[in-house]
Amino acid sequence: MPQKLSPRIRISFPLLALTLQCIIIVLFVLFLDYHEYSPKKYIATYAAFQDVNTMVFLGFGFMVTFLKRYGRSGIAFNMLLAAFALQWATILEGLLFEFENSKIRINMTSVIHADLSAVSALVSIGAILGNTSPIQLLLMAILEVTCFTANKWLLKFLFQIDRKTSAMYLHLFGALFGLTVSRILYRPGLQKGHEKEGSLPISDLFSMIGTSFLWMFWPSFNAALLNMNRAKAVFNTYYALAACTVATFAISSQIHNKGKINMSHIRNAMLAGGVAVGLSAPLIPSAYIAMIIGFIAGGISTLGMKYLKGRLELYLKLHDTSGILYTHGLPGIIGGIVYIVLLSVPSVSEDLQRVKTSHTDYWQTALCVTMTMSILTGFVTGIILKLNIWKQPPDLKCYDDQIYWEFPHLATMI
Repeated sequence: MPQKLSPRIRISFPLLALTLQCIIIVLFVLFLDYHEYSPKKYIATYAAFQDVNTMVFLGFGFMVTFLKRYGRSGIAFNMLLAAFALQWATILEGLLFEFENSKIRINMTSVIHADLSAVSALVSIGAILGNTSPIQLLLMAILEVTCFTANKWLLKFLFQIDRKTSAMYLHLFGALFGLTVSRILYRPGLQKGHEKEGSLPISDLFSMIGTSFLWMFWPSFNAALLNMNRAKAVFNTYYALAACTVATFAISSQIHNKGKINMSHIRNAMLAGGVAVGLSAPLIPSAYIAMIIGFIAGGISTLGMKYLKGRLELYLKLHDTSGILYTHGLPGIIGGIVYIVLLSVPSVSEDLQRVKTSHTDYWQTALCVTMTMSILTGFVTGIILKLNIWKQPPDLKCYDDQIYWEFPHLATMI
């Protein structure tokens, strides 16, 4: 029997989106107010905000245009989800961390925190890109931002870990959350692949534009919330990315039987170095250490995409459309381990004690708590999103723009 086309979302999607936006506006009216900011501090912080915002909307947006028939949805849905997630994150961050006198005070730092929480949602969504409806994506963004913000609050409550530091767990949390949701939503009909789940030279080119934006602004991303050692964080991230890029190109060529370079490796793995030093960038004492970390992260990410991706889907039914495990997940684990190792260095430990950071013994537990939270909350989210009421597209129409977008030059009936 031929497969039915996707149910129309003409009513359900606009109704959900407008309802959620109206709720957020009401919450803004009730709780939010502007915080007075000195002009000098505003100018200094706004530059970091611009860089992070560029990554959110341009970097991640173009990066997910690699699918040959899903480029329009990739970049546009990225903008929709980021725009909604940063509003919702502003409310949650304010209620949990900045709620005073029944008001949430908005400043540039709180907006950057909201952007980073939105990034965690965009990372997660990369795992299910193309085989979910806009309704599911919107709901997942809500739940992921909520869970990630709750995880930051939990780390602060249990271990006194400042949210400026715990925010860098966004890569690990987002990746494990997204992969867990993907596993719950696994579709046997896509087990052998989908003809539209691939790229074309032009879609790879647009995706590399996004990767290039992310690469250029990643040093600012890692240093955006820092008050101390900001310059060191920028330098360490920069050189980690450089070493990671060289490793990615070299290993991608070496593992191909004809020495050719795989664009998917370059698109994903050359960012792994920035993720791996995200937590420890302000603490790494020398540039060569950051380069070694970036080199290792790039190598592991490239090898993972080559040898691990297909096996995880075959044996564990773990589908990962964008390869977030290799761009964010594995490098995020490396970053957590590196941070714990650095805490054993006497000079680093003394520096942390001077700024009254949480006890170094807590960080091993914090890493485990973050991984556990991301998996458990991802499991619950996956169960919710699997309900039939969310109008998931059929296998036949996955990874295809035509099901959701108007193409005036085509006569296709959806």
